[in-house]
Amino acid sequence: MRIIRNCLVLLALVVAFDGTRPTARADEAEAHYRMGLAHKKKGEDAAALREVEQAVKLRPEHAAAQMTLGGLRRDAGDMKGALAAYEQCIKLSPKHAQAYAMAGAVLVRMQRYEEALPRLQKAIELDKSDVSSVSNMAVALRKLNRIEEAIPMLEDAAKNNPTDADLQNNLGVALRKARRYEEAIPALQAAVKLRPEDTQSRKNLAITLRGVERYADAIPHYEAVLKATPHDTGSLYDLANCFEKLGKNADAVKTYQRFIDALGDSDAEAAARAKARIQQLK
Repeated sequence: MRIIRNCLVLLALVVAFDGTRPTARADEAEAHYRMGLAHKKKGEDAAALREVEQAVKLRPEHAAAQMTLGGLRRDAGDMKGALAAYEQCIKLSPKHAQAYAMAGAVLVRMQRYEEALPRLQKAIELDKSDVSSVSNMAVALRKLNRIEEAIPMLEDAAKNNPTDADLQNNLGVALRKARRYEEAIPALQAAVKLRPEDTQSRKNLAITLRGVERYADAIPHYEAVLKATPHDTGSLYDLANCFEKLGKNADAVKTYQRFIDALGDSDAEAAARAKARIQQLK
């Protein structure tokens, strides 16, 4: 009888407060997680998010589900929710390099740069090949005006990963911020060559070329940017300025007018400056 009584006590201990066994809850959580992964594979992110959230609700200690939840929330624009999921994964798996990397990346997107640094540093310590965290860490350092710390890190990573467009772009931007324009240009040219469709790299290259008065070289890059984003007012104004510097007044006038039209009623002062330039050029 004592043995039977002890068995009954043990059985009671493994039953959850809602009357279900922990193993049953774990199985149910895993089923929701697998269903979420299936939805995600089909591109059904909203359904995937619902399933994975249910999995985590049933089993908060499911580290893989927390990571997946973080990614789904991030893609849905919920940075705060994504960060919470990644941080929970870090608590569950303190050596999970990707969890640190993603938490740091989300904090960079949230412009919480100081908080991002230790997480990104930990990600790099755990995974030496994590170039994305190097890029994100450099961005955070740059935003904190710690450019000189970012540059050596980026130079080393770019040297070891010459085909990584993000590294080349971030190196170029950091060098430009440090006023090392001639060194910035090759890095930005490499980024554009690696990823020609990336308008941000092209824009960074165009700005840098214009900064060293290489107006003719900058123009095709501004034009490529504007082909993809016709209402980019910054690029329109800079392109007009390049035309003006080269004495191409008709092109400058036309582009300043495009700038004014793109502005609409958003910036009367900038529009007035452009109108003044048009009057002078005419």
